[in-house]
Amino acid sequence: MSWDNVTGVNDFKIWTDNPNTTQAYLFANGSHQVKLNARISFSGSSADLVGPTEEEVKAALSLIDYTTGAGLSHLNVVDKGEYTSVYLQDIPMAVKPTPDVAPDEVSLFFTPTYEFEFYVSSDSTINSNYASESVALLVSYIDSSGTQKTFTSASGGKESYVTVTVYPPKKYGVAGSASTPVIIELKDDKLPYTYDYSHRVDDLTVSAWSLRIDDSYFRIVKLQAASGVQSNEPFYRHGKNVQSGGIAYDEDWETKETFLPTENKVNQGHLAYDSTLEIIYDDAEKYFFKITVTVHQEANEIIFINFYAVILPPSDSGFDNKTDTASLSAYDQFGNKFTVEVSNNGSGLQINNVT
Repeated sequence: MSWDNVTGVNDFKIWTDNPNTTQAYLFANGSHQVKLNARISFSGSSADLVGPTEEEVKAALSLIDYTTGAGLSHLNVVDKGEYTSVYLQDIPMAVKPTPDVAPDEVSLFFTPTYEFEFYVSSDSTINSNYASESVALLVSYIDSSGTQKTFTSASGGKESYVTVTVYPPKKYGVAGSASTPVIIELKDDKLPYTYDYSHRVDDLTVSAWSLRIDDSYFRIVKLQAASGVQSNEPFYRHGKNVQSGGIAYDEDWETKETFLPTENKVNQGHLAYDSTLEIIYDDAEKYFFKITVTVHQEANEIIFINFYAVILPPSDSGFDNKTDTASLSAYDQFGNKFTVEVSNNGSGLQINNVT
């Protein structure tokens, strides 16, 4: 049997990747996760000790509350997800080495060392008061005599546990609010472009705008736009008759259009890419022409494109204004979510609200 000759636990530790390996910090938003590293080996009474399989050891291990010895009250044990960044309250990340096995912990006969990763999260459902919790390990197995054996890392004189400090979900807001601000700023007012159009186009300019968290530590890592908003068709368009085009032509249109391009990639470092946009003039999605712009996007920013030109249109083309806003959700590296609404105020882009 795999547990034959196992008489006890030799090395039993739990730690985090924080500089202080006994501490972890968690946002209770249901998405942020703390990784807890576990290590265990077993002592035995025979040189023939082989030890259980890795699967058997993992099945025998569980996380418990260090103080009560019962199951966790304020934390959920979960599968690894997207948001496992280590929150250190603005302290630069520096992973400490795995805790060493002290010489007096080495038995004459012992199994190989087993190491596992656990992930925990929290939310307002399980933890409405955002209480912290200290986490220890428990191992329970049936030995060769049929006896239930239980050991914890919270006892035995060599205690090992991690205190998980829990915070409410982080709040973001507009500039000037009490929350960490989300801002949008002009990034490049002269994007390079190409287009093919047989009629006259004057004063054409294409600009890139950058939406980001105005903070040196927290950053956007994921974008999730409402249906139809992230598109290479404009969410905002406005046309104004400015000059007669002569016989067989409508008046020139001063055209302003705004886009949230599909090519946005907010968490891949510096990118340069071409985005082909449709300059649309009516609700039937007829367009004057397609324009291809070259965008340089930095990590952790969301790019908007603003278009302006005076366009001489084909005969019989009208212009249907569309003054919609762009509503999108974004996530920081810890899974804190915010929703932001962006609009065109006629002279540039602005944030209406952040929730």
